[in-house]
Amino acid sequence: MYPTTYRHYPSFTRRYVRSVMKMMGLPKKPKVEAEIFDEMLHDEQVVHSINGEILMLEWHHGREGRVVVPEPSLSEWLQTVQLSKVQGDAWSWPWEFSTLSFPARQTFHGHQVDGALVAWVDSTELPGRYETFLKAHGNPHGVDMKGIGDPWLIVAIHNPLDDKPSLNPTMLRGAFKPSQITDFINREAIEHAGGRSTRLADEEGMILREVVRYVLSLGMYLSAYPEALSSGVPDWMKNKHPDGRKDVPFAHIGIDREDRELRVAMTAPHSVSPYWRQLRDARFYRGKWANHRPGSRYVLVSGYEVGTEKTVGVEQIKG
Repeated sequence: MYPTTYRHYPSFTRRYVRSVMKMMGLPKKPKVEAEIFDEMLHDEQVVHSINGEILMLEWHHGREGRVVVPEPSLSEWLQTVQLSKVQGDAWSWPWEFSTLSFPARQTFHGHQVDGALVAWVDSTELPGRYETFLKAHGNPHGVDMKGIGDPWLIVAIHNPLDDKPSLNPTMLRGAFKPSQITDFINREAIEHAGGRSTRLADEEGMILREVVRYVLSLGMYLSAYPEALSSGVPDWMKNKHPDGRKDVPFAHIGIDREDRELRVAMTAPHSVSPYWRQLRDARFYRGKWANHRPGSRYVLVSGYEVGTEKTVGVEQIKG
């Protein structure tokens, strides 16, 4: 049994709405909270901001997502993996919407992080999802959002540097296309989000970089050991995730003790000139991949891998 407690992801929606209620001197009543939320989603500045995007992703997560709880020793070990040593086909994420919980003693760039919202979604579907979200709350206008034809990995956390999070909560958020995931794996590059977003301060960027690195490391582990993933609230959790009372499914990730070194996945220390391809055909989702959503796997189909003793070519995927 593990005595570890976990820092769970608190809803950004709830924290944001309640901060508005607190500034307006309104009581904490569910009816008032719902009214304020609906009013916010008619505010053009909100719906066109990163805040609006996060509210939309959380709304879908509450209906489709999972709470992901890595085993404590695995969670700490994931931060030590050298990402550039993992081959190009060794990253995937099994859900469109999920949240991560971290052991309470674990830190990212010296800061405790409550948890992370992780979305791995097809960008062409995002405009339609946003329209559905806004219409569900009485906003018929929508937003000018365009799909770019690539999936997006979106990672968002509460800003641990907030002095008064109950009054002015902010999020740190990164979004990555497959090519940008490759750039991060090779050189931990994060591009500025642009648009209406505010550029991250140096300390904020370092915190987010370590969290994104953790998410990619966990995705690599799941790619190598999908059998390490199981459903249900792990009995070694001392405190349960608050969303567990609302029938949000849990995913427990344990350690594959037969191969802690990831020898299957980590065979080449550097990727050169990579090109990623999405695997959609049903034949890529058999056997140990049977539980993965079609389209969730990516493979390196061109370029080459440079190893410590040899250079390994990457064969073209046929069909």
